[in-house]
Amino acid sequence: MKVLASDFDGTLYVKDKEVVLRNIEAIKDFVKQGNLFGIVTGRNYSNLKKLLNEYQIPYHYLICLDGAKVFDSMDYCFATVYLSKEDIIQIIPVLEQYNFSYYLDDGYNETTNMDDCVRVVGIIGERRKDAEKVVEMLSKLGFYAYLSTEHINVINSKANKKEALEKILVHADCSKKSLYVIGDSVNDYEMLSAYQGGVMKEHGKELNVLDKKSYDTLYSFIEELENN
Repeated sequence: MKVLASDFDGTLYVKDKEVVLRNIEAIKDFVKQGNLFGIVTGRNYSNLKKLLNEYQIPYHYLICLDGAKVFDSMDYCFATVYLSKEDIIQIIPVLEQYNFSYYLDDGYNETTNMDDCVRVVGIIGERRKDAEKVVEMLSKLGFYAYLSTEHINVINSKANKKEALEKILVHADCSKKSLYVIGDSVNDYEMLSAYQGGVMKEHGKELNVLDKKSYDTLYSFIEELENN
């Protein structure tokens, strides 16, 4: 049995909807062969679940908010890494220093409850250079911070996709050698560094240092995985 963990945006879910449908068919075939499939994403659960339902994408595990929340096939959340009130009180002034709008995320929706917060999200707009400065400052303070297309994402330093996948291996009682990963962006770096797998051909420059084979599509990666 093999375990495949795929990034979502830019890997499974791409602009070409025909490719998305082929990716999903490949996933279904992979699962029918008795393998496990999981999605690892920066999206929160509610946002991701809408698309999973719309496209009828099968899964055994979901890793949301870059590892801050981990769900099984029944959508039971069995692992959460929170930000403390003290953490949030450190993060917000950095965002405010550069006049970035922000919100708190509890893993499902926006929240005002600091006791339930797992991520702080800043809205970049057109100010990516300033956003890069914010990420640098927050990283120095010890948080896991990175830029996506539209957001500054900040979670607990104990959370990332690699750490979340370790929890899945324990939960599924699988060995590290059975796990394969694929992704395309900076928030995939930790898992791609730790596990066997590949990168998407169109990937962030931060992944160039990794010695990984590149793939045009997720379905081509899955087809190769099934044949080896």
